[in-house]
Amino acid sequence: MTLLTKNQITELCVFIEKRIEKKGCDHSLKNTFEWAEKKGIDIADLIDVLEFNGGFCDCEVTMNLPEDCDLQLVAGYKELDLKNPFKIPLNFQQTENKIYTKALFSSPEYAHNNYTKNEELIIPAPFGFKPKKRVRKSMHFFNGTESELPTEIGVVKEIEPINGKEFAKKIRDLKLKSFMNFSERDAEYYFSRIEKIDIGKPMGTHFMEKSGIGGTKIDLKIHKVIFRK
Repeated sequence: MTLLTKNQITELCVFIEKRIEKKGCDHSLKNTFEWAEKKGIDIADLIDVLEFNGGFCDCEVTMNLPEDCDLQLVAGYKELDLKNPFKIPLNFQQTENKIYTKALFSSPEYAHNNYTKNEELIIPAPFGFKPKKRVRKSMHFFNGTESELPTEIGVVKEIEPINGKEFAKKIRDLKLKSFMNFSERDAEYYFSRIEKIDIGKPMGTHFMEKSGIGGTKIDLKIHKVIFRK
């Protein structure tokens, strides 16, 4: 079911940008909701669609919403993809023998939708993986590598230098269901999204779906978020 057409997305972003230019972003969806009410769009459905696409506040809506396709409501959990379980973008290029020094960890500072142990190493759950604790249907999540429980937000921390191949093997050796097929390519994409982010910064994850002539394309996104609790 289409909730926002690409023309409506453009209209919404223009509306938000004009408001932010005057008053700034207060890290809420206030302007988005104002626009939606004028257009008669269901707020609950809108929240699900926005959060699925990384739009947790007005400025994130303008930064993260795709501009070239309609946005649809996402129904429940999807079938697991054994060939590309983490939905790494097909155009992602690996860098041979590259060493990484940052990863994501859960934090008690971000307790909302966080069921992990404190400061637990976290990785995005595979597409379609059903969480062991209830989370919002619109929310994708990281899984803890000890508890295998979900959390919405991770923070960037330093780790001992490691390459993608070694890291992927360590994660698979944990024998957790959600990470059984975690590959070197998955690890390198994960690290690539973190390596330029400052220590202590919060990050979220979602799957972006785009429909086109060849069908539906789904890519994993790991992105910075604005502080929220």
